[in-house]
Amino acid sequence: MRSGFRSLRERIVMGIAAILLVMSAPIAEAQSPFSTARKVNDRVITNFDIEQRIAFMTALNVGAADMRAEAIERLTEEAVQRDYARRLNIRVDRDDLTDGMAEFASRADMSTEEFLAALREVGVDRETFEGFVEAGLMWRRAVGRTLPPLVSVTDSDVARARDVAAILGRQRVLISEIFLPTDPEFAEAVAQIMDMIEAARGVEEFSQIAREFSLAGTRDQGGRVPDWIPVENLPGQISGPLAAARPGQIVGPVDLGQAIAYFQLRASDSTRDIPPDQVFLTYKRLLLPGGDTAENRARVTQIRAEVRHCEGLGRFARGLSEDALVEREAFVNEISGADAVELARLDRNEISANRTENGQLVVLMLCSRELQFEDRPSDRRMEDMVFDRRLGAMADLKLQELIADADIRDY
Repeated sequence: MRSGFRSLRERIVMGIAAILLVMSAPIAEAQSPFSTARKVNDRVITNFDIEQRIAFMTALNVGAADMRAEAIERLTEEAVQRDYARRLNIRVDRDDLTDGMAEFASRADMSTEEFLAALREVGVDRETFEGFVEAGLMWRRAVGRTLPPLVSVTDSDVARARDVAAILGRQRVLISEIFLPTDPEFAEAVAQIMDMIEAARGVEEFSQIAREFSLAGTRDQGGRVPDWIPVENLPGQISGPLAAARPGQIVGPVDLGQAIAYFQLRASDSTRDIPPDQVFLTYKRLLLPGGDTAENRARVTQIRAEVRHCEGLGRFARGLSEDALVEREAFVNEISGADAVELARLDRNEISANRTENGQLVVLMLCSRELQFEDRPSDRRMEDMVFDRRLGAMADLKLQELIADADIRDY
């Protein structure tokens, strides 16, 4: 996060024109900057609040396909967060607010006054920054008071968190896009095109529709966006569905305010950039005499059904030679090619039995796959990390429940 804030002042100065352009966009006739745009329960969000939040987000380099819609969404979230915190009698005093503002400004290597001065250069009021920080502090305290007793972390959870598979990579996508107008005069034609899009099968059919009807600049390329896009760079209403989509799947319609959008996933990949000499495996190797026989296949089926962790494999070695079952620990680049290929396909506590060796069926069970590096986190630190991740997910769910229950009215 620090690098993202480091050039904050430069981005703010360079972005003045863009911010002013957004802020000067025409608001519906007969609306003043201080007229109500939305009410959330008893809280009023004005057009001025929205303009301020757009400028604030732009200064922080927060991008969205529709900045006004994104600003309204965030202000709505903060409104229900404040209401929830106040129902719990949570307040933020002036000292807490001052500390919170200083902490946020420090992420940009600035003092509070330097940060406020940078915001003033693009017309962002002190009150806007204070309100943002205050809402965050209130929500954090509300979450801390109500949700932690609902979160539990076991030793198995900590072990899984150490698994390489749990290390988050950077997912990126190749997409195609179609943008359609929202003008009422085109509503009937757009409805027909939307039916065509949703019935499309395959990339080429989607591309043909894009060539004929899309408003996007990629129209002549059949809607194909040429470059890989990191999923985290996309707006929330797009990134989540695309991250979970299969190649060829169509996501939409998505209301972007100025257009109705559809996206098609062409390809997706995820990289962790973890060198094999840092990935440490623990696995068990069970050799069943007789090779690939029906009897041994039946035994493997039984193992898969009954063994939930590596310790449970021992009873299937009873009556066999002493060296029939061994546990091995090694870095990936130190494991024999045949075992390494099989183990690469397995998740923790999964079984492989796809080859024979010296007339015996080789059964492999992966016990752990962990990243080894200097300053390896302690189990307590890992427990805290898992706890924080689960608490964050639970807080997000609580927020969505509060929004669903809120009385939200647009004006």
